Formats: sequence, C-alpha cells, structure tokens
Amino acid sequence: MLARLGFVASVLSEGITTSRACRLSNATGDRLRALIAENLAALERALAFLERHHIRLYRITSNLIPFASHPVNTIAWWDEFGPALRRLGTRIRDLGLRVSTHPGQYTVLNSPHEPIVRNAIAELVYHARLLDALGTDATSKIVVHTGGLYGGSKPDALDRFCGNARALPDAVLRRLVIENDDRLFDADEVVRAARALGIPVVFDWLHHLANPCRRAIGDVLPEIFDTWTAADGRPKVHLSSQAAGGRPGAHAGFVAAADLLALLQVAPDDPFDCMLEAKEKDRALIRLRAELAPLGLRELDLEA
Repeated sequence: MLARLGFVASVLSEGITTSRACRLSNATGDRLRALIAENLAALERALAFLERHHIRLYRITSNLIPFASHPVNTIAWWDEFGPALRRLGTRIRDLGLRVSTHPGQYTVLNSPHEPIVRNAIAELVYHARLLDALGTDATSKIVVHTGGLYGGSKPDALDRFCGNARALPDAVLRRLVIENDDRLFDADEVVRAARALGIPVVFDWLHHLANPCRRAIGDVLPEIFDTWTAADGRPKVHLSSQAAGGRPGAHAGFVAAADLLALLQVAPDDPFDCMLEAKEKDRALIRLRAELAPLGLRELDLEA
C-alpha cells in the first residue's frame, strides 16, 4: 500500500535549488558561508512548497553544505549554522516530513583502495551529521549502493562492503540503508548483505528491471520489507520509469502510472514510502498524483 510519495531536492516548478556550489578554487570561507546560507534559505522555501502540496517525503541534496567532506571546508557549519538547522529541523518535524539523503556515485565503501574508502567514510559522516543537526530520528536514512567488483567476485565485494560498513561510526550505521543497483548487485544479493549488517534495504524498481534477481521479485520484496524495523520506519522504495532511448536504468523525466501499478501488484500489503527519482522532480510527483486519481489511488497519508 502506498503511504507517501516524495521527490528529490530541487523544486523545479518554483525554481528552488538547494545545491548552490562553487569551484574548488573559489571555495574560500566567506564564499562557502554565503552558499550555505543561500542553500538553507532555499530549503526553507522548499519546505513551504511541501506543506502546500501535502508532500511528506523528501530527499535533501547532498550538496546542501558545499564541500562538506572536503578538507577545503574547515567551517564548523553544524555549530555556526546551528540555529538555522535547528529551525529547519523543527519545521520538518512539524510537517510530519520524512527526509533522507543519497551520497553520490563516488561514495564507494567497498573499494579496495584506502583513500577512496576514507573519502567515502568522510562523506557518510557528513550526511549523518547533517541529519543529526536537523534533529531527525533514525527513520531519516542515508542511501548507498554497495559498489563495484574491482576484478573480484561478488561475494568478495559484498564482504568488503560489510567489513567497511561495520567500522562506520554508530551515528552513520544507524541511518545506513543499501539499494539494489542497475548493473551488479540485484535485490536478492543486497538483502543478504543487509541481513549481515542488520540494516534495511531500499528497493529500486527501475534498477530491478535493468538487473533482475533470479528469484521472483514477489518473493524477495517481503524479505526486503522485513529488513525495516520499527525504529527504521516504513519500508522505502525508489520508483522511476525508463528513459526512452537511454541506457537500461536511465531515469525518465516523469514516472508512468503503469510502473507504480506494476510495483503495487508485487509488493506486500504493508504501507511503504515511495521516492520518485525522476528528472522532473516535483512536477513528476504532481503529474503522477493526477494520473492516479481517476484510478481511485492516492497516498494513505493524504487520508489523514
């Protein structure tokens, strides 16, 4: 059962971007402070949009604090911008909003190269610190992929991921969730890794279509949903449609209602939150709602 729909970062219909950045060569303390202030103000405007449209699921951009995990940023932003972050956190809680983050493709925890792992850990620590500074609970998650093979086997790659994940600070691990990807690690494989770590799995519908597991997904999804505990909150899935002419797994601008209907056919009856990963972001969510209405489908949270 569909509980909530959400979207990622920018509010395109109102021209709101929360990820203003600069070049590394221009990343002075004053410039970074100005960008952080602009991004936090933009996030406040994004929250007002979410309230008006009764959207209670949202992914915060990884770039809210520019160069947060890079040595060039020496600002104790969690203290310096603490009042603004706490105000935003209060707003998030008052809206009943569930937020998350999703570090980028260079956050590779299972790399065999120590500098890459060290940088990945620094990025994950930043994300956890951001969610902590907002005062969110453990239902606000950090989504990661398991990584690459690096010339080895899948079991070795997953073991390396699990070993490095176990060494993460508790503040990070309590928020960590892993996602099936579109090329290497399917939904069944990430479930096994998640069980080993005691963390949840975010199921990605389009990634599954591009990289299906051997077992029927209707059998795997209940196991995925079972990785979510009460402390973790409702199970979450990612939903997108295949871009016409794009490589398998490429996101389309909008989400076809048919993809959601197909997901609902195989998903357990338990309520779940659904993050739309579409290039048109908020526009995709509003359109999908409009397409679902004649079918008698709407989010459970809209009934509240």
